[in-house]
Amino acid sequence: MTASLNCATTVLRVFEGRTDQVPWMPRIDHWYAVNRAKGTLPESLRGLELPDVYRKLRACWRCYDAPYVKVSYEGDVEVERLRRGDLEVTRYRTPVGTVEQWVSTRGEGGFSSRIVKYLVSDPDDIKVLEYVLEDTRYSFDLEAYRRLEAYVGDSGMLWYYFPRTPLQRLLIDYMGVERTFVHLYRYRERVEGLMEAIARSDDELYELIGSSPLRILNFGDNIDARVTSPRLFERYCLPYYQERSDQLHKRGKFVHCHVDGYAKPLLHLFREAGWDGVEALTPEPVGDVTLEDIKRALGDEMVLIDGIPYILFVPPLASPERLRRFVREIVSMFAGRLVLGVSDELPPVGDVRLVELVPDVLEECSAAR
Repeated sequence: MTASLNCATTVLRVFEGRTDQVPWMPRIDHWYAVNRAKGTLPESLRGLELPDVYRKLRACWRCYDAPYVKVSYEGDVEVERLRRGDLEVTRYRTPVGTVEQWVSTRGEGGFSSRIVKYLVSDPDDIKVLEYVLEDTRYSFDLEAYRRLEAYVGDSGMLWYYFPRTPLQRLLIDYMGVERTFVHLYRYRERVEGLMEAIARSDDELYELIGSSPLRILNFGDNIDARVTSPRLFERYCLPYYQERSDQLHKRGKFVHCHVDGYAKPLLHLFREAGWDGVEALTPEPVGDVTLEDIKRALGDEMVLIDGIPYILFVPPLASPERLRRFVREIVSMFAGRLVLGVSDELPPVGDVRLVELVPDVLEECSAAR
């Protein structure tokens, strides 16, 4: 995609199947934030805000910031947020008990985090979390949306990712992998009841986003077949994706899922999910799939979002010629159904000069077609 093309229009046309152009949409937000804080941004990018950084790199900003979605709690749920050193503690007090989440922000100078204490530690915590979910409310601030839209301007477009779907939220956000599986084995009805409570709590959010100006929506699930097996995916994920995708398609939205893990055992199920595309379905040597595997799985119906393994931007494997070869190959296979990006995103140690190289290769590919 050349700088003269409208980013949002080109991306939408890819999802609509109405163009053979390939938008260049790398996610560099984390790279930018870390390097700006460390004072290690390249001289040419210092002093620039993100919209201007994307313009300078001739790239399109996939902006997932969502200050326009507000979360509140009704009734007698009390939320307390504390800071203890590098720990962020969130405490939910309810008439049926209290649960806490502890998040460590020690990594990368505070730009990376991980949960060190989950909300659900034992079965009794389930009823507390269900109480919190029942009293959770969402609202959409259109004024905040318009402000962000104006800030992004022609540098990109606003996308939105939903909170993880029920099973993935247990695995990643609420319980952790080991506890989720142990509890599913010992207390299946209670855990499945919690997943139903998550889905009910999200109904309001899906209605709000379905009525919003947003067009491209993401199930931000971080699927990995080593954790979410095909059997679990078919039982707990597939019906949910199908229902929500149908709901959002009726409102004129495009939907996709963020994979970003090993996916080969699940590829044959993706077309059944109702998605319009897949984000961060990462090829070897980072993921466990080849471009040929992806092409067979997605066919000509689904959009591949990203596609370039991040390792191609990180020394010592990074090289201009290696990146050129890969971009030519992926464009030859997916042009017209491709929103090209770094899968999952450019790491803080990534070479941004290679990000600048990609638009030139895309122009060469376009001229050759």
